[in-house]
Amino acid sequence: MNINTMSQTSTGYESYNLAIALHETAMRKTADGKTTYHARPIIRKSVDMDSVANDMITTGALSGYSVEQILAVWSVLNNAIVDRVMNGAIVDGGIGTYYPTVHGSFTGLTDTFDTGRHSIDIGFRISKDTKELISDLRPATVSIGNTTVPEVTGVVDFETGADDQLTPGGFLTITGKNIKVNGTNDDVGLYFTNLEDGSKSVKVTADRIGINTGTKLALNVPALEAGSYQISIVTQPVTGTWTCKSTRTYTIESEFTVIA
Repeated sequence: MNINTMSQTSTGYESYNLAIALHETAMRKTADGKTTYHARPIIRKSVDMDSVANDMITTGALSGYSVEQILAVWSVLNNAIVDRVMNGAIVDGGIGTYYPTVHGSFTGLTDTFDTGRHSIDIGFRISKDTKELISDLRPATVSIGNTTVPEVTGVVDFETGADDQLTPGGFLTITGKNIKVNGTNDDVGLYFTNLEDGSKSVKVTADRIGINTGTKLALNVPALEAGSYQISIVTQPVTGTWTCKSTRTYTIESEFTVIA
């Protein structure tokens, strides 16, 4: 089974071509001052493994199997992958590799793992073969984007007046559209990601942000160690009175420097 097989249209199977939308990149302009744009995939729907199992049956990729049988095997396979990864293995799953990660800093060589400061996660990295496979794909349609995805138009560090530095303990403002840090999902927050050492990254929860609106965030910069950082907003967008169940992530393209 490959992406070409699954793209065939059969009765009862929805075959979509990827569509993308162009969004204005407010913080990046060309040398002559012209606005640039970046593309995001247009997400038509969210599907579960039941839908994927039905796809495999409808397209003939797994004829002779029931949805229940496919899901049962998938559940066992997932558990086996997690077991291997949590025992320190890197698992090549074809589409990509799964590997264990540890987050949080330790105070010394004798410091022990503390669930209040540390966490274990599973990382995923797309494989070379998958990259080569999708490199031949081209978006079917291109449109002008108008979504609730966050857009940042400005970042100012008040201690330095710079838009590319961060001062720990200083005051920081972020302006834009749809940038309110909103929602109850565990991953919601404002992230300062250290590009050299992920253990030095810091998450700021919504209750620690002094001004938290759709157009402006204002807060004290956390106690970041020296290095280069990227800032990401993870939020559950709101449309009218409806809050999206899943989170959306927007990472500011600029890098920010913390000087010791």
